[in-house]
Amino acid sequence: MATMDPGKQEISLLGGILSCGICGGSKEKELKASVCLHLFCEDCLREKAGEDGTFSCPRCKKAVALPAGGVDDLENSLWVHDVRRALESRPAAPDSPPAIREGSCEHPVENARIFCENCDKAICEDCVQDPNPHKGHQVRLLSDAIKRKQGEVQTVISSCLVGVSKGGATLNKLDASDRTLRARRDKLVKEIEKEAQVLIDRIVARRERLGADVEATYNEKSRLLQEKRSETIETVAHLLHAVEKAETSCKEDNYLRLSGAKSDMIHLSQRLIHVTAEIDLDAFDLGLKFTSKGIPEDEAFRIGRVEDLPVIRRVSSDSTDSRDDGPVDANENRAKNGVTINGNNNGEKNGVAENSDETVLAEHREEQCRTSDRSVMIGRAGTKQQQFNHPCGLAVSEDDVIFVADTENKRIQVLNSDGEFVRVMPTLSKTWLGRNTEHAPVWLAVSPEGNLYVTYQRKPGVDVFQEDGAFVTSFARNVKSSRVTISPLDGNMVVGSESGIRIFTSDGQAQKAFSGPAFLGGVAVSPQGDILVSDRREHCVKVYRPDGKLQRTLSGWGEKEGQCYSPRGICVDRRGNVIVADRDNGRVQMFNSSGKFLRVLGTRADGLDRPEEVALLSDGRIVVLDSVHQCLFIISP
Repeated sequence: MATMDPGKQEISLLGGILSCGICGGSKEKELKASVCLHLFCEDCLREKAGEDGTFSCPRCKKAVALPAGGVDDLENSLWVHDVRRALESRPAAPDSPPAIREGSCEHPVENARIFCENCDKAICEDCVQDPNPHKGHQVRLLSDAIKRKQGEVQTVISSCLVGVSKGGATLNKLDASDRTLRARRDKLVKEIEKEAQVLIDRIVARRERLGADVEATYNEKSRLLQEKRSETIETVAHLLHAVEKAETSCKEDNYLRLSGAKSDMIHLSQRLIHVTAEIDLDAFDLGLKFTSKGIPEDEAFRIGRVEDLPVIRRVSSDSTDSRDDGPVDANENRAKNGVTINGNNNGEKNGVAENSDETVLAEHREEQCRTSDRSVMIGRAGTKQQQFNHPCGLAVSEDDVIFVADTENKRIQVLNSDGEFVRVMPTLSKTWLGRNTEHAPVWLAVSPEGNLYVTYQRKPGVDVFQEDGAFVTSFARNVKSSRVTISPLDGNMVVGSESGIRIFTSDGQAQKAFSGPAFLGGVAVSPQGDILVSDRREHCVKVYRPDGKLQRTLSGWGEKEGQCYSPRGICVDRRGNVIVADRDNGRVQMFNSSGKFLRVLGTRADGLDRPEEVALLSDGRIVVLDSVHQCLFIISP
């Protein structure tokens, strides 16, 4: 039998599955895969599709509906060109053995007109004459056997082409995953560079402020020194001039001139003594020193971390049902696929995930904040009500009013105990020159009387407001960006900063000061009056007596329960239990007053990422401020 030329076979194959099903073009065009997985070029799809976005596929004859976005929403099948190159570079295929062993009898091949099913070979009429070796065998015309075999081959070809279509769909998904992979890498690199630049900018700004302070002090000291130096030079010059005049007078016999020269020299000598006696060399000392906070170790000095996302597995129907030899309908395939997150199916219905493809894409495009059943997420990044821009401080009043220092939005947001927006408190206060200025609030505290204590990002001191926002007073004006809390024992105000701990009476009078951690994270006061301070560098909470003596230390560095990693905000309940925002471990922990670990109150499973501040509601729920999500979490016990 005649065989088809291999080159024509390739042209036939490429003109089919690897080319546009309408115009046949492929090499110079980008092909798009329709929902039925067949390939078409963009121009043909636009011409073929009706106004309702549907067309009849010329390959599978199915009515195909385009996506909501039309042709533009179909993925480009870039894999076609790669497959073409692979075909062009492949070695020559060996000759295939004949499907039918025709001419196997001893008679001339051209006489073969019959096919023996039992012997699986072509025979001639002479072969069925007596003696007949094929007696009792099933025979038919060779032309009928060839047609049947052609039909079998066409069935296998159709099945293979369906497999190629599925392979093309998989290649499209791999290409999309590749683009997503690169996009996420670029996004992470940009986020790392952005946060690093923020830290660099802060360090540079701090360096410039320190340098400016030193330069200003130097300039003032230098000005005073030069004034004294000029005055001394002038006095010495006048005295030398008087001595010169006196020497000239001694050569003359003039009593009055001699007396005047003597008087001038005595006067200028006394003036020089007076000028030099007034000079205090210590006054010209710079009077400054640089106190290093120490360069943190690598584990403490970091801009953030890169973590693994929850494992997302796509369960494909291809792996469980391989018996479908026909074209796969995309909608059916989508319904068979499921999304498994950390081993659990989210959003399942009767064991099958709904809209799984969209869910997987959403997981790849945007990090979702998952909360538990006992956790409620309040707010997100933004400038509107109940949205926050790098919030820092958190405080809860005795009647469960929540105050949030919305730092970069330069306001304080007030919420009720369920996290619902109530109002905004502006942060206008008078400067030392008497002007009203808006500031960026950082840390907050609320007194039992309802007064709100606020410290700021750049403005030193503590401002006091009534609960309605009316300005009351300021104190601690020489302390910058300080943590502040109120003692439940005597109502004294405790102000903590990296320069130390200061205690003020309720009317703002300084009472006591002592040194605290150089890397202060948070400050609170127990019902017994003990002052608790979290130490970011030593990864613990230090408990001081009101006189400043260190009593004990809670926790220590680590990731196990009862250990902390860069703790931040702390608060104390009525029983004296200490609640710590264990920031870099992504959790909130509770210790008793003696420092014994009790339990974990919130974790990343509740939505937390980097808890910065924590406060208590009267019903036992905790309010946590998270710096990564820029929101609050209210977590039930």
